[in-house]
Amino acid sequence: MKTRIISGIIMAAIVVGVLVLGFLVSPYFITAFIAIVAAVGCYELIHNAAGIKSKAAVYTACAYTALSVILRDGTLYLYITSPLMTSLYDEKKKFAYFIASNWSVFPTILTVLYFIFSVCVILKCHKDFDLAKIVTLSAMPLFLSYAFSSLGAILNHTSGLFYLLLLLNFSSVCDMGAYFVGVTLGKHKLCPEISPKKTVEGALGGIASSIIFSIVIVLSFSLPEKLIAILILTIPLCILGMLGDLFASSIKRSVNLKDYGSLIPGHGGILDRVDSILMIAPLLYLCIRIGVL
Repeated sequence: MKTRIISGIIMAAIVVGVLVLGFLVSPYFITAFIAIVAAVGCYELIHNAAGIKSKAAVYTACAYTALSVILRDGTLYLYITSPLMTSLYDEKKKFAYFIASNWSVFPTILTVLYFIFSVCVILKCHKDFDLAKIVTLSAMPLFLSYAFSSLGAILNHTSGLFYLLLLLNFSSVCDMGAYFVGVTLGKHKLCPEISPKKTVEGALGGIASSIIFSIVIVLSFSLPEKLIAILILTIPLCILGMLGDLFASSIKRSVNLKDYGSLIPGHGGILDRVDSILMIAPLLYLCIRIGVL
């Protein structure tokens, strides 16, 4: 327990430090940090969980995940393309303008190239690849890169702190509420074959805890106009976080793995800490983009 607490404090200090640098100095600190974390998470999934031994496959998947997060970063896009867009009427800089105006295509190109690479690796080492490894190598880095880039977009939003607290509310607060209510009142198992300790009562308690904190967060930021939408979304987003947690647990259980990694003593790996967040972040960011939140 002592190791777990110390690791938690260090982890929280690092995250807070990165957020401070991102909010006060430059959002690229946040993007770079998330890209690194995404690469580590990809390594845990590809190497530790799936058991893929090919160094070329593992490190290329990690590089793809990190680079994809960087290319999808909106603030980096504006930083790079704004000077290039001034080349519109300069005949000598048509190529620079072409790159600037088509920047959004690059993540797609990178994804296509990675998929082709993964197919080549699988065909070359086909004897070492069963269906689980094929799917993990070819598809999971795509999900990870999109989920982590959604997280980066949320943090780099002009109201990033507000949305970060909502994200933590739907994941961590809900998880803690579920734990304490489950320990106290839990009787009916939620998904015993995957996570024996989770209960229906705990899940309901977690959602109730998040609803209360949603109200507190909205009122703390003086945004009453967002209260109804956030309360409506709290339940499905909390459920989505629980599904992410159970999904990550099902993967570990299928390969008899206790933790995805050992980077954070007492806590496991990166994916052990952000499994629910990665499920929530894409939908939360979509709600932000379309103006629901």
